[in-house]
Amino acid sequence: MEGKTQAFEDRTQSGKRVLKTRESASPAPDAKKHKRLGLVLSQRYRIESLIASGGMSDVYKAVDLHLEQAGTKDCFVALKILRSELTQDANALNLLAREAAKSKRLSHPNIIRVHDLGHDGDTWFMVMELLDGEPLSRIIQRVKPNGLKWKGGKAVLEQVASALAASHRKGIVHADLKPSNIFFTRDGEIKLLDFGVAQALKPHQHVDFLNPRSDDETTVYGYTPAYATPALIDGNEPTVNDDFYALACISFELLSSRHPFDRKKLTAEEKTSYRITKPRNMPAKLWRAVRKLLKNDAEGVDLREFQAAMEPTAWSQYLYPVGIAASLLAAAALWYQGTEQIAASEAKLAIYQERAEQIKALNDLPPDQLVTALGTLESMERAGLLKLQQDRILRYYKNRIDDNLQAPGRPNLPNVPVALATLDEALALYPRDQQLNQRFERLNQRKLSLEAALSNELNGRLEQGGYKDQASFSELKSLAEDYLFLSGTPLELSAPASDVYQQRLSEALAKDDNMALGRLLAMAEVFSADTPELADSLAEARHLEGAIKTLSDYRSAIANGEQATFPVSAAEQLYSGRFQQWRDTIATATSSEDLDSVYDDLSRYRDQLSSDYKPFDRIQQALADAYLAQADSLLKQNRTTQAQPLLKRATALMRSGSNS
Repeated sequence: MEGKTQAFEDRTQSGKRVLKTRESASPAPDAKKHKRLGLVLSQRYRIESLIASGGMSDVYKAVDLHLEQAGTKDCFVALKILRSELTQDANALNLLAREAAKSKRLSHPNIIRVHDLGHDGDTWFMVMELLDGEPLSRIIQRVKPNGLKWKGGKAVLEQVASALAASHRKGIVHADLKPSNIFFTRDGEIKLLDFGVAQALKPHQHVDFLNPRSDDETTVYGYTPAYATPALIDGNEPTVNDDFYALACISFELLSSRHPFDRKKLTAEEKTSYRITKPRNMPAKLWRAVRKLLKNDAEGVDLREFQAAMEPTAWSQYLYPVGIAASLLAAAALWYQGTEQIAASEAKLAIYQERAEQIKALNDLPPDQLVTALGTLESMERAGLLKLQQDRILRYYKNRIDDNLQAPGRPNLPNVPVALATLDEALALYPRDQQLNQRFERLNQRKLSLEAALSNELNGRLEQGGYKDQASFSELKSLAEDYLFLSGTPLELSAPASDVYQQRLSEALAKDDNMALGRLLAMAEVFSADTPELADSLAEARHLEGAIKTLSDYRSAIANGEQATFPVSAAEQLYSGRFQQWRDTIATATSSEDLDSVYDDLSRYRDQLSSDYKPFDRIQQALADAYLAQADSLLKQNRTTQAQPLLKRATALMRSGSNS
């Protein structure tokens, strides 16, 4: 066992943040007999082998047939198929779908990629990145009783902390962090699994992904007691502090092979008084942060603080550069005891003293000018000035953030993006400031909540086709601009909204409804409507866009009593195809019903086209002649009653033509 532990740690000696693991576990012995092997779900995922099986799900290796057909080498995915008792609970499915949607937003090298949540009939499954390796829980078991040495442990914890920082920035809490949800791949990367899934499956019993059931890590009602804070156990909603506490437990266990509280169920008071000692492999600097978290004294400890505690202390950053220079030069003068050396030292000291006076003068600058001047300083000078002026600079940034939020970026919307950008500036200077980090988390969560509310409202209206008139379109456009302002990217239409848009666009093209086409083209500029399914219809509509505007301007001028020349070329572009269709129908008509369809169309278009438009007049004349021909045939058969409506329509058409 000791030899395996040493081999595992030796792979970290190069300093790279990678870890190599043993061969991944073989499929279950009965894998070949499993009833789902060879099954194809949703006509896309072919199940190849069983990876693991638990109380609430089975995990399979599967082939993505779409990727295989495209010739992709890596066409394998992991399918987590949920048990039937879970899929019968509509609330649990809704929560799981919500958590899967959140997980899809997490793009980080140390977080497993969740591709989709889907179903084939009553079979529900999650599609995920396929991993090859083993969970951290097995590593901890293998390095007993001494725990992992610091170099190997640091490589693990750095990647875990990086993944949590990325998820917290997006307002997503893991809520069930534990060794079996931390996975080593064959390539040496660490992947965090099952973000939010424990909460989604609550109150169902839930097992670990890719790991057999463990009595030490049983998830109960949405959390794992050995790694849960008292607040989470009491039923409170998960927060980032719950992830911090779990990370502290894992750090202790990884470096000692022991759980800090021996997996005992303790109250907050009992944990405070419980005697825990620093693991031998843990640096004292990290221990101070871990101990605070374990004792429920998280004040001043966040992920930035935790990450900084893993780095060696750079003593020089706490010393004022000019003082260092003066001390060293004075020591040099005494050491050499020579006139030339002393003179050289004094000259250098004079230069440093002059520089010190220049830096001292910066202290009197207004905060905005002081922040600008920081960019002109050396790193040591900058660190010293930031330390001396910390209160004043932080107060300056906090006032700016308050001003940002009070100034509306859009009607009825606070300027959250600018406030977040200002917070980013401040955090670049003071990355460990707890108040700045907490405010960033709160404000970013507010931004994400506003985006989600706007997205739901917009797609809800779009799916109902709520843009039939200019007023409703204007409302949608305003909401879409709000979303763009907050997120920085246009809203993408949901699949149902895209289908409705396609239907409206096709109807407008078929009916030559120029006003509707204009609105729909404007919508394509506001929303991300340029999908392959809409490409042909949008291309046709954009081809007609200029003609639509020209005819619209003409009708507006006439409605306002202005003199205007009918735009013949625009009408030709828009209606030439329609006219040819009418001519063909008239030429091949075998009944009065065929002619009546053209007559009804002409009646609808008569108001849109000028009487000066000769092609329209010629179509009316051709239709009148066709009616007369059919009426003449009926009269010869003494069918006067049937001929009369045809004669009446022919007369009306000829009168309309004579008026022109």
